Amino acid sequence: MFRRNFRARMMAVAAIWISIVLFSSGLGLSIIIRRVVEAHIDHDLLDHARELADLVELDAAQRPIITRHLSDPRFSPARSGMYWQVNLQNGSSARSPSLQDDLFLSFTPDRPRDGPPNTMSTLTNVEGPTGPLRMVRTVSEPSRLGQPVEVRVGADERLISDEMQHLNLTLVAMLGFMALAMVGTAYAQVVYGLRPLQRMGLAIANVRSGKTTRLPEDLPGEIMPLVTELNGMITANLTMVDRARVLAGNFAHALKTPLAILDEEAARLRASGQEHHARVLSEQCSRMALLINYQTARAKASGIANAGACSLLADVLRSVINTYSRFGPGHERRFDVEGPTDLVVACDTNDLTELIGNLLDNAAKWARDRVVIAIEDLESTVLITVEDDGPGIPVEHRTRVFDVGTRLDDTKPGTGLGLAIAHDLISLYDGRLWIENSRMGGAALKLALKKKTSPSSF
Repeated sequence: MFRRNFRARMMAVAAIWISIVLFSSGLGLSIIIRRVVEAHIDHDLLDHARELADLVELDAAQRPIITRHLSDPRFSPARSGMYWQVNLQNGSSARSPSLQDDLFLSFTPDRPRDGPPNTMSTLTNVEGPTGPLRMVRTVSEPSRLGQPVEVRVGADERLISDEMQHLNLTLVAMLGFMALAMVGTAYAQVVYGLRPLQRMGLAIANVRSGKTTRLPEDLPGEIMPLVTELNGMITANLTMVDRARVLAGNFAHALKTPLAILDEEAARLRASGQEHHARVLSEQCSRMALLINYQTARAKASGIANAGACSLLADVLRSVINTYSRFGPGHERRFDVEGPTDLVVACDTNDLTELIGNLLDNAAKWARDRVVIAIEDLESTVLITVEDDGPGIPVEHRTRVFDVGTRLDDTKPGTGLGLAIAHDLISLYDGRLWIENSRMGGAALKLALKKKTSPSSF
């Protein structure tokens, strides 16, 4: 699919590149956002530690007490994920309601943090009551207490993870929408960008069908060199075809006079009693004339043969039958047509007339009373069968009759060129011509041609 579809290849490359860029951007943004969230949490923990240090007082037993609740209510519910603990030099301590009976574990400081004067702050990661914990530890010596105070404030890593999960879902949704928008934009760009190529393809089809002889020259500049070269090739090809047809006609005309002279010489030899030499000379002259007529007829047909041309079957059949049904007295034939005739086949009208005409001419020669033209619609092809009620063609001769000059019965009029030209001409349209037995006992010549989808394309 990708190797033969230019649009699919471009879209695949665009989709892969967009996915890589957005995935990398999303990953980088997620890391940056997590660092911002962690920095925000650390800043809040430090603020809570300072606030807690300002709220510490001593009771009558010289134990630390907190004069009021902290501003963050999350320190109250048990195992809420936010904890604090105050330790005095005399060994007494106080803890948040959320900590219950758990104590902070010992820790190795990760990095120091700035704090107020006469305050030492340290940030570390420890194992807390409900999992990994980010903790700030500050040591200060308030003048009102007269001894150092250690304050520990911590927050569960799951709080950061929960916040990041919500942010990541939002980020994925936004990046997904951006991806769809960018892929859609890329698709529209590819379709719009390939439109000139589609137009050029239609123009080439019109050239092949004979509707025009040149490609349009108002296409984008990027493909104009190709258009110019193609127009040059088309012009050169038409010139060569016309020249070949003229040369073939001139060559045939030039040979007819020498052949006529040789025929006269053969007649003189026959008159002088040299029958053998006269017969050999006449046979060779006849063969040369046959080959000249065949090549001239074939050049005339192939000069207009075009694989993009179309023909309406009904018009061709009507013309051919009107021509071949006019036999002299004693040679009347009945021509019947079976099947749909409103079909369009991929064949030039003149060539189709030549094809069916040769088949009908052959059938009319051998038919006793009736010739039937049967048409079958085989979806992608049209099968035309021309059959007669004559003696038929033996199986061993059904291939040989398509050779140039082959005649199975010299008593019948003809040159032996009709079926040879038809067989040669059908190859120009990727068609097929063969012989089977007729339903009426004679021969059935079957012609298969490609079908055009609708008469509108004709």
